[in-house]
Amino acid sequence: MATGHRKRFVLSNAWIDGRPVSVPEAVAAAAALIGGSRLPVVTGLSTDVAGNRAALALARIAGAAIDHQGSAAIYPAITAIRDGGMMIGAPAEMRRRADRVLIVGDAFAQSPDLPEFLFGHTPDLGERTRGERQILWLGAPEGSADIPGASIEHVGCPADGIADALAMIRAAVAGHRFGEGPIAAEQAEAAAAWMKGAGFGCAIFAVAGLDELGIEMLAGLVFDLNAATRFTCLPLFGPGQGFGAALMATWTTGFPLRVGFGRGFPDHDPDLYEAGQLIASGEADLAIHVAGLVDTATPEPEWSGRVRVIAIGESAAGWANPPAIRFDAGMAGRDHDGVLYDERFGSFVPFAASESGPLPRAADLLAAIAAAMGDVTTGAAA
Repeated sequence: MATGHRKRFVLSNAWIDGRPVSVPEAVAAAAALIGGSRLPVVTGLSTDVAGNRAALALARIAGAAIDHQGSAAIYPAITAIRDGGMMIGAPAEMRRRADRVLIVGDAFAQSPDLPEFLFGHTPDLGERTRGERQILWLGAPEGSADIPGASIEHVGCPADGIADALAMIRAAVAGHRFGEGPIAAEQAEAAAAWMKGAGFGCAIFAVAGLDELGIEMLAGLVFDLNAATRFTCLPLFGPGQGFGAALMATWTTGFPLRVGFGRGFPDHDPDLYEAGQLIASGEADLAIHVAGLVDTATPEPEWSGRVRVIAIGESAAGWANPPAIRFDAGMAGRDHDGVLYDERFGSFVPFAASESGPLPRAADLLAAIAAAMGDVTTGAAA
């Protein structure tokens, strides 16, 4: 029998096939279910740094694949950053330094509070960037509001033409010839000259609004601009901690999600280890779904009902297809302190609990299951 430090739980906020049980009983059942799985997949991952770290540790022990539930929306950006690189700035620096800002498409669709933070402060750092901020909005959605304290010029462009428009502007920056496109040639030339005249420029975009080609084109445009001035990107990944989970996977395994541990070492393959595909194909026979964030909608996964599920988080209580094993877990930033990726700062930020909740952390539940996996393995060997 394996020994060592164990987190003690005193609440009975756990269920097996809908039957209330103690947390230790559910932990043992979850460990046994994972131990008997052909290929488990760890997903959800809308949790804090501690929860994602524990999820990665459990995936390694279980030989599982691991993938964030929202990775499909951000993977074009992950791929572009991984393959070609990108200059990325911090929002706090942009609000004080960026004198010329290129906004691309519906940039704030999932980050509606960010414009007030970014543009509520007049640039005051650097000799060339002090004063009124100028904004060029390429492909602004209908009904987009003006931004107080900034001069905005709109360049109309359909959403499906933004990548081509960026290619025209990039060609103009380099002095290359280009053909007709979704914006007029004069608009492309004017945008290029305007961006080259920035003291410190910034290109803001929502990663869910551009495909891989568009993101690569924008990143390349920013690289080209830095030959003569200072320019950077501010990609917005939206809620759910998808980018935070990808960063954690990178510093833990050397790769962004999606990662598999079935070979005994971290193996990165964005197609092979996509959670939905693994479940739809029948290759994965068990899902461990983690959800533990405040103010983040976590709908029942599309693949629910196709595979047995171990669910950690309050949202699973309302699923139409109840999980085989379910744990209620505290919410990071509400029931317990946590560290989360925050778009306002472009980095990880500590959040204090707003109320002292009695529920265990998702990280502690995952760690307990991982520890019990050692007991399952030892018992099987005996």
